[in-house]
Amino acid sequence: MNMIIDVSNILKEVGASKEFEGGLPLEDMIYQGEKIGFLTPVNVSGSITNVGEFLILNANANVKLQLQCSSCAQPFDRRLEFDLDAKLKKVEDPDDPDIFVYDGNSVDLRDIVLEYLLLALPIRKQCCQECKGLCPYCGCNLNEEQCNCELSLDFEEEYEVDSRLEALKNVLTVNGEEV
Repeated sequence: MNMIIDVSNILKEVGASKEFEGGLPLEDMIYQGEKIGFLTPVNVSGSITNVGEFLILNANANVKLQLQCSSCAQPFDRRLEFDLDAKLKKVEDPDDPDIFVYDGNSVDLRDIVLEYLLLALPIRKQCCQECKGLCPYCGCNLNEEQCNCELSLDFEEEYEVDSRLEALKNVLTVNGEEV
């Protein structure tokens, strides 16, 4: 499904503008190895203005997503709001890679919205600030239960270093003490 805006009226006059509003349904996707679920269409509202050499898109968008927590690996819902500010031209400009190309008398917002949405995603996706994550030893979700792994491990014990990392340990050791 696409969100196509007819710009034929504003192409004739510099300074002319067209307001728009609508929903863009997107299908669930995998991005950088993580699933992004779209619980609502991306709601987009804004305007496109003819400034002579190109068109300027100014819009605001919001969507409800289902993401996976990077600490506990559980899915969680998050509302995401982001702005779209883009230049649009009929021909590609090799000197300006930030320009989006449109065809004929209409602008298809799908690729523009998707690019700005992916840029607006948080780098670290967490279900909540207090998320305790997973136990590094047994893998249990520490938000739901407390394991006994930490209590049973003797942290004073010297662990054997993987022989492939021995050179790194030597570099990080000064006068017999780890740096």
